[in-house]
Formats: sequence, C-alpha cells, structure tokens
Amino acid sequence: MILFFWLAAEVHFCYKAYLHFLVDAEMPVKLKKNSFAPSAPKKGEEYMNAKQRSHFRKILENLKSELSEEIDRTVHTMQDEATVFADPNDRASQESDMALELRNRDRERKLIKKIDETIARIDANEYGYCESCGVEIGLKRLEARPTATLCIDCKTLDEMRERQVAK
Repeated sequence: MILFFWLAAEVHFCYKAYLHFLVDAEMPVKLKKNSFAPSAPKKGEEYMNAKQRSHFRKILENLKSELSEEIDRTVHTMQDEATVFADPNDRASQESDMALELRNRDRERKLIKKIDETIARIDANEYGYCESCGVEIGLKRLEARPTATLCIDCKTLDEMRERQVAK
C-alpha cells in the first residue's frame, strides 16, 4: 500500500515537472513585479540572463573565498596548537576536537568542489535549470541555495527515494 502511494506521488511529481517543461519550453518566464530583489528579471527579461548569472557567480565566489579563508585559518590554528599533553584525558579531548574540526573542513572542501562545478555550469549557460527534468529551478531557491541542481519537485522525489531506501 505504501509503495502504491509512493509511486502515485512520483507519477504526480513527474507529470507536474513534465507539464512545467512543456509550458516553459514554449513561453518565456515572467516573474511577478518585485518578486525578488537583486536578481529578478525586469519586465520582458528572460530567466537566467547575464545579469542574473553574474549575480549568482559573485555570491558563489564570495562563499568560496570565505570557506577557503576558514580552511586556511583552521590549518594554521591546528599547527600552532599541536601540543602534546601528558594527561591522557587532555590528549583525547584535543584529538576529539581536531577530528571534529577536520570533519567540518572536509564538508567545506566538498562544498568548494560543488561551488566550482556550479561556476562551470554558469560558464556553460546551464545554471538555473534542473539537471533531472530541465525545468527552471527558480530564483528564490537559488538565492537560498546557490549550488542547487534540482528543482523543488525533483528534489522532493529524490528525498522520498532516499527515505524509502533507508527504511
């Protein structure tokens, strides 16, 4: 029974995405007036024009530089604080802190890689469109998550699949 509802929901989302794709392929997208401040197209402008791409590129490059600075700062801090404690509890605490810090930096390193891939998509004029169905991701979603590669419908489907596999 659960499988039936999951498949029905998947078909509904796929059909909805397909309808969006058909409509969007034939008509230019026009957003409501004042719907999104810095990157919203003005009346008659197309979705993901050069101005919007440069806006998102600037956001991504700033985020990348902040992450790189944080990684460098962490490396220098870890080198400076590399002391050997005589007490095993202090040593264990220091190693635990370093492991947590390294795990966080690894996540940031993966995010930097994703940012580089997103900048490459901007250069190829593929940014802002869903990798799965080709529908526009949406400016508000991209402002919230500039590295997004899936539209909200496809991402919802993807998360539903992940939950089904995890159970």
